[in-house]
Amino acid sequence: MLGCVLLLALRCAAPAAPVDSTLRLDDARPVVDDPPVLAWFGPPQQAGIEAAAGGRLPFQRLEGGQALPFRGDQVLWMKLRLQGPAPSREAWQLEVPLPVLDRVTVYQRGAGGRWVAQTAGDTVAMRDWPRAARYPVFALRPTPGVPSDIYLEVRHSTPNTVPLRVATVEAHHRNDQREYLALGVTMGAMALLLAASMLRAWRLRDALYGWYALHALVAMLALAAFTGVAAHLFWGDAVGWVDGAGGSLALLAATLAAGIVARLGAVRTRMRGIAGWLHLLCGLGVLFVALYLVVPRGIGVLLLAIHLFSVSVLCLCAAAATWRRGDPVGLWLLLAILPMAAAVVLAMARAAGLLPSFWLTEYALVLALALGVPMLFGALDSRSQERRSVELRRLAAANQDALTGLMKREPFMARLHQAIARYQRRGEGAAVAVIELANHGWIQKTRGAEAAEEALLRAVIKLRRLVRDVDTTGRLGENRFGLILEGVSLRRPMNSVAARLVAAGLMEEPGRPRDVVLHFHVAALVLGEHAAPAPDLLQALDRLLAEMSPRTQRPFRFLEAPMAGDPGVQAAPLQRRPQGDVGVATA
Repeated sequence: MLGCVLLLALRCAAPAAPVDSTLRLDDARPVVDDPPVLAWFGPPQQAGIEAAAGGRLPFQRLEGGQALPFRGDQVLWMKLRLQGPAPSREAWQLEVPLPVLDRVTVYQRGAGGRWVAQTAGDTVAMRDWPRAARYPVFALRPTPGVPSDIYLEVRHSTPNTVPLRVATVEAHHRNDQREYLALGVTMGAMALLLAASMLRAWRLRDALYGWYALHALVAMLALAAFTGVAAHLFWGDAVGWVDGAGGSLALLAATLAAGIVARLGAVRTRMRGIAGWLHLLCGLGVLFVALYLVVPRGIGVLLLAIHLFSVSVLCLCAAAATWRRGDPVGLWLLLAILPMAAAVVLAMARAAGLLPSFWLTEYALVLALALGVPMLFGALDSRSQERRSVELRRLAAANQDALTGLMKREPFMARLHQAIARYQRRGEGAAVAVIELANHGWIQKTRGAEAAEEALLRAVIKLRRLVRDVDTTGRLGENRFGLILEGVSLRRPMNSVAARLVAAGLMEEPGRPRDVVLHFHVAALVLGEHAAPAPDLLQALDRLLAEMSPRTQRPFRFLEAPMAGDPGVQAAPLQRRPQGDVGVATA
């Protein structure tokens, strides 16, 4: 142990070996992330290209990922020494992959030995960049086999890191295509959610879907602004807007998200305290959006951090309370707000120097927007399904008969209109029948109202056992029911159903010998034999039922086609009428 301590002490006391900071470019290594650089950070009055190149600035080694306390009165000078390969087949370039950087100027020696400057950044119009891109990219002209110095002057308004990358043009193109592919997939998914929400807002007449569509649009624009896509493709020459677009759009997206969470979580009725704060933040958010564009950038970033943190905390409280009371919307809200809260915490920790700068801290807000927007749509869709189920129950209660559970007369007539329209447009056949419980009055008179209602329920049960799920049944009167057999163009299917129904009514059920038998009378038609409006068809079937005596031997009859000149229901010669009619004996 003593020997180990002595060896460690000798190693620490030995002078440090000089570090070679020259980056030797090699075609076999097309991408170099965080190349070794020397840096000086201080007031701009003490620095310039002549001072930096003349050795008057005390450059020191700058570790990659180190955050610097940029302000409006501070400038960063970086020195990068390159040595190009002697037989170089590739063109090299220097990248600063930070789309939100305010301004960076690269100095290289020209042909006459003079320093040539190229500038890019958010405060520079895209037309003045050396190359239009999402982030600053500069072409390098290293001397083959000879080290050459390159100087960078970086200005920014808030604490941040300055990542560097040296790559060949071909490697840059491949990496740029991969990045645009990922961004295109993300923004395409958000655009699909935007289109779906607009469609649902129009179809469901739900204003909340409209607000979500606006939130998705703003979030998509904020994502494009933070990643540099918007400046590259849309508003690159609007210098003042490019610098403030990301923060102002993020403020507006968070404000809209707070309003949507307040509506989805029903905080106005269940959490009045949180509701008041959320509405206050929504009002302040609109004010902060306007202030962010006019105040100094440091103050604007502080407003952005405070607003995002407050919105995240209150929305998490509302989502947790919603989930705790058993509402499934709460889980979706938690999944939507948690990425934003995590992004705010990471950004604040990086600004305070508690976390090093790496890709997650750089793109945390972008990932939060990409993950939060779909989850918020899930919450909205869950709430919409719940409301639609309530609306469907309400419509069912309004359109269904309370005793039998069958459709009332009005919705049944609507279904009959649809069947006739389908037949007229596409020739889809259907058979229509009106069924009457003939001995209902006798049962009510002799056995009482309770036995009559029980007979109606037994009649409905027998009818439903014989029809398919796609067929339509309804109650047309006190003891009359309607039936539409979909897709039937001949008499045979309706003949079978009617015969089995009449027979089922006359048969005693096992275990219930004291039940009164049910006498069914059925009048039916096929749309291929009769073309008339729905009320006329039902009136014709009612007249056919009225012609049947209580003890008729033919309780099931088809409506015959009228003769030429008869003002009744007209025949349609689109279907050949089957020959003959089938009667069912009641004995």
